[in-house]
Amino acid sequence: MDDIRNRDLSEIPESEMTAEERGELKRRFEEFVGLVRRPAVAGSLGKAPGQKKTKRWDPATMGKRN
Repeated sequence: MDDIRNRDLSEIPESEMTAEERGELKRRFEEFVGLVRRPAVAGSLGKAPGQKKTKRWDPATMGKRN
């Protein structure tokens, strides 16, 4: 039998997988999550994003057209 780490598990329904195959699938998922997860920026957790202040449009500040 081949090594389970190299086996294609994509075509097997989860209900038909053995415990060993489910464990390997979980391991692969956790490895994937570890690769794509971005590190949290210090102090950014739990804070709402700040709102930008908008300036009122004033045509006089744009200058005169010729």
